[in-house]
Amino acid sequence: MNANPPILLNPDGRLPGVIAVDHAGRSVPPGLGELGLTPAWRDSHYFCDLGVAELARELAARIDVPIVLCDVSRLVIDVNRWVDDPRSIASALEGTPITANAALSPAEREARQEAVFWPYHKLLGAIWERQTARHPRPFLFALHSCTRIFQGQHRPWDGGTIWHDDDTLSRHLLDHLGKEDGLVLGDNQPYSGRNGVFSVDWHSYGSGLPACGFEVTNDLLETGPDRARWAGRLAGALTAAIDSGVAA
Repeated sequence: MNANPPILLNPDGRLPGVIAVDHAGRSVPPGLGELGLTPAWRDSHYFCDLGVAELARELAARIDVPIVLCDVSRLVIDVNRWVDDPRSIASALEGTPITANAALSPAEREARQEAVFWPYHKLLGAIWERQTARHPRPFLFALHSCTRIFQGQHRPWDGGTIWHDDDTLSRHLLDHLGKEDGLVLGDNQPYSGRNGVFSVDWHSYGSGLPACGFEVTNDLLETGPDRARWAGRLAGALTAAIDSGVAA
């Protein structure tokens, strides 16, 4: 199976950190078509994290750290789930079958892992290893976006941190971003990372290094000015983490 390779921005980034963007892409390997879905699904939050690829590029212009993006849709395989998780290759969306994902053989699942999952994590891991060799305390920051309403429930948060074993980076981000009036932030919201999230845990769990995910609600990423505003916020918060010694 051929698939778009992961994208690396700021490959020689000089600051102590790495940004991972697991769900940036909408591409689908040749032969899988639209996965059996109508084209309208490509514009949904199920296909990718809406606005996050553009946000990552805005961030790359504001903070000089390497940024690794997966360019393949999460519906082909979700690079932020363990490969033995049944949800790693979704079989349906809101009751709509994903026919290209139905009844996959072990060999077909492995082909997607080898074409998409492992190339992304090998690149992310290599960049993270390089940064940990260069810097005593780099940060790992996983950037995501989420929908405002999910399964009929309204999410009040404009942004939220996702963390598992160490909340050092999360606390810093919430403190820094919380200085802005009117911004509603969540700690381990809109979902908790305490049960584990693959990418951050796979690369940093138990290391003692500052790491967390961050979800921006995608209705705040719809326009260029929206994304520039969030890029400024996040670049400022991550730069402040370095300046304050949270990362080094």
